[in-house]
Amino acid sequence: MPAVYENFGVRFLYPENWSITDVEDEDWPRSVTVQSQETGFWSLHVYPPAHEFKPIVKELIAAIQAEFEDIEVLPAKETFGETPTTGVDLAFFYLDLLVEAKIRCLRTPSATLVWLYQAESREFETIEAVFQAIAVSMLQTQVASGQ
Repeated sequence: MPAVYENFGVRFLYPENWSITDVEDEDWPRSVTVQSQETGFWSLHVYPPAHEFKPIVKELIAAIQAEFEDIEVLPAKETFGETPTTGVDLAFFYLDLLVEAKIRCLRTPSATLVWLYQAESREFETIEAVFQAIAVSMLQTQVASGQ
């Protein structure tokens, strides 16, 4: 049975055995992260509706580049359910492990949503479908209801 997260106008389902960290400051962005029991995590950043996401994506990439060398960054488009998104795919090494990450963005009537998910490459292959299901469950409430 999946767990349900609901806060600051966002609702999504996630695996009940994953840990969750909710950061709700008075300032933007509001964020929440769900962490697998291994290396994978899915992190959502919620901004006001008209916020531009290109600077946010650049900021996230810069933060990753500050920690890791030789990051491969490729532009990407992906559809979650029936909702098209834009973003980037990333790959980099941490110690001897290849890490895969994806940043996706979407503007809804009530928020600008930017989410990042990543894991060590072998784990990524097995849990990417879980990451996508989390996003689809979130977007069903965001896009369908216009919240």
